[in-house]
Amino acid sequence: MFKHSDEGQKALALFDVESESYLDNVYDIMSLLKERDNSIDPQSILGYVELIHYNLMNHELLEGKFSKENFEKFAEEFELYNYDITEDDEVVLTDELIVGKDKYRQKAALIEQMSLFFYFNYEEMKPILFASRFDIFQKYCDALSIELPPIPRSNNYKNYLLYYYDICAVLNEFQEKNGLTDAELCACLYFFAPLCINDKSEETELPQPTNVWFTGTKNQNDFDLIDKIEEDPSITSIWACNERTRKGDIVVMYCTSPRKYIHSIWRAVDEGIFNPFDYYHSRSKLGHGVMCPKITYEDLKADSFMSQLPIVRKNLQGINGVELKPNEYSMLLSMMEQKGDISSLPRLLGSTDIDFGEIKLEKDVEERILIPILKELGYVESDWTRQLKLKVGRMEKAIPDFVFFPLGEHHFETAPFIIEAKLDMSSVVEQKNAFNQGHSYAKMLRSKMMGICDQERLIIYRVDEDGNINRNAPIFENHWVVIYTDANVKARLNQIIGKNVVKSI
Repeated sequence: MFKHSDEGQKALALFDVESESYLDNVYDIMSLLKERDNSIDPQSILGYVELIHYNLMNHELLEGKFSKENFEKFAEEFELYNYDITEDDEVVLTDELIVGKDKYRQKAALIEQMSLFFYFNYEEMKPILFASRFDIFQKYCDALSIELPPIPRSNNYKNYLLYYYDICAVLNEFQEKNGLTDAELCACLYFFAPLCINDKSEETELPQPTNVWFTGTKNQNDFDLIDKIEEDPSITSIWACNERTRKGDIVVMYCTSPRKYIHSIWRAVDEGIFNPFDYYHSRSKLGHGVMCPKITYEDLKADSFMSQLPIVRKNLQGINGVELKPNEYSMLLSMMEQKGDISSLPRLLGSTDIDFGEIKLEKDVEERILIPILKELGYVESDWTRQLKLKVGRMEKAIPDFVFFPLGEHHFETAPFIIEAKLDMSSVVEQKNAFNQGHSYAKMLRSKMMGICDQERLIIYRVDEDGNINRNAPIFENHWVVIYTDANVKARLNQIIGKNVVKSI
């Protein structure tokens, strides 16, 4: 139905590899995608695609069918030079080097533009769009059940270029399995998949912050954006941050030269993400920005406590993603209070003295944190089963952790609610792995709700009738410290997963 709709036909035309002027298509594609990511600059992307086109068209390294070995050789050898157009409209490469052979980090950051060139000129190479928002690309793949290969973690940036080839292999496999043309694959991924994502799902409030991070701004465009938060507090944007940034965390915005002062305090509205195709690999979406009394670099240097922080002693170089400890953030707020009103600024958890004992293993999370709260919600140990067996084909598959009120004569076949417990989900990769594992169990057991947790927090998701879960829209998410100390939060959790609620599903 989508393929034959007006939107589907338009998408297919945009990705037509036989198009006589693919550069026009590139501009039109990116202009449409800008509606979903306003950081996209279609003209800038087109300019880089043209640069790549004039440098790599008919390049000897691109002769014949791409194998991974050939692509690796290409990744090592290619470089980009600026070009001039003569009076006769001929393109001539100049001696001005734009990207050198060994600049793998810069090459990987151009994968969006490079992949567009490859797609329209070479078989089996696919465009990786939203490269600066790899989380969007991942969501679209999730919507189509395309399992991306694990992101490499390496100081050798060449590996991120090679990761592009690995993604193409997965997309080619999906294309072949479903009998799609190149244009149909791209239309499916970038225009149909978003329709499968329920962006209007119930949203939860931000969880209470438990961490504080620095991030920095360095150009006038950044300054112009953050200066608008007083007139438009709803502004959100993507900033370089620490990959371990959690939803709800506090982020302190520092303006580098020529301003050289702390400008505002923000909240992370999404998890930190690791982007293999971004010059700054770790990013987070920030919102709820609040202007704060200005604390200059000189103020920090003059303060006896703050001047001893390693990041201050390094003259605030490399500030993106640097963590501020609770006492350091408290001292910063004290400095701000001497200059103005700080009543609207976010604070860390007030009650952080909950002693859960020594948490070293996943079992400790279950025994010391999860089970006590389950008992407060009315459960007794006979209400859940741990380490049960589920029949999958001819095999028995172990389902670890917590399955509530399971039913089945010989093997457990249904259960309204499950919880998958982990020791640590501090990175987006670890959380995604926990989600995927729990989701697979929830599907097999036809559960209506699923939870994942670690030593810091609990997240609850609703499962729809088709067994799907919107990973980006949990119905409950908060830190254990808040759940244990805030009666209102505990009451809301009881309304969602209390024993009587789950038993009645």
